[in-house]
Amino acid sequence: MDNHELSYLIDRMKKGIATEEEIQKLESFWRQSENTETLMHDHTDEELARIGGDMFQQIQSRINVQGASTRGLWTHTHLYRAAAVILVMIAVSVWFYASSSSMTEITTDFGERRTVTLPDQSTVVLNGNSSLRYSSAWNNNAPREIWIEGEGFFSVTHQENDQKFIVHTEKIDVEVLGTKFNVRARENVSEVMLTEGKVRLASPVHPQSDEMLLKPGEVATVDGDGFSKRTAKREQFTSWLNNKLYFDRTTLGEVALMLKDTYGLDVRFEDPTLKLKELSGEISSATEDDILLAITETFNLRFRRDGRSVIISERPQ
Repeated sequence: MDNHELSYLIDRMKKGIATEEEIQKLESFWRQSENTETLMHDHTDEELARIGGDMFQQIQSRINVQGASTRGLWTHTHLYRAAAVILVMIAVSVWFYASSSSMTEITTDFGERRTVTLPDQSTVVLNGNSSLRYSSAWNNNAPREIWIEGEGFFSVTHQENDQKFIVHTEKIDVEVLGTKFNVRARENVSEVMLTEGKVRLASPVHPQSDEMLLKPGEVATVDGDGFSKRTAKREQFTSWLNNKLYFDRTTLGEVALMLKDTYGLDVRFEDPTLKLKELSGEISSATEDDILLAITETFNLRFRRDGRSVIISERPQ
């Protein structure tokens, strides 16, 4: 088992979504590694006991959440087996991160867009104020994994061996079964919009939720309230790729949040009720001032800008 596959299986074990076959793989690895001093020498018995106690508490909490009804293959027996395996897995994961190959990290500034070609020739278009992280060298026998903060549009290449492609955000994991989708991970909300193919989703912050499949035109949202799915217009999530912004009864308060996330603008309203006005249509996003001008002209408003700070107010009669 190589480093990337081991990391993937550990992650699934911790989230409580590992299959019977994956549990058996980890148990087999444990049996082979029990006497391998290099995996354990950096930890004292006290440290391993403390780590083990923490992991047992996490697993016990999953038992309490599941109660009498269990999801998939995760019975109480599996959870206690996981508790035993994970004691060594924690030590192994420390070793993995210390010895894994270097990671590539790419970031964009406010208002910047950048196209990234991944090791498998898949591409990601990063929106402003976003970051992408992935291993510099991918193994053909392990999932291709990407971590993203912010927003990006993915076009994924299919591999002959059906190698998995997984995108991680803080609140949602996207397993690619198709080719093209948009990921937005901002503030306390993560959203995935599928434009072509199929994706499978799971949420590390809502492990009790079932996995979700998306079809083209569907959007999945994960926030503090849980995991939900709806249909939406593609342009609402992808127009930024063509230097346009699409709005469909979007309040100016929501527009202000978008301008903060993507462009770093602190937009305030002189009259708080202006935040409730709804905007529909498509406007150019060539520059920040283009966006502000289009918004204010639409509602006969005006804006004053001082660096990154913007105040929108009623236009004098």
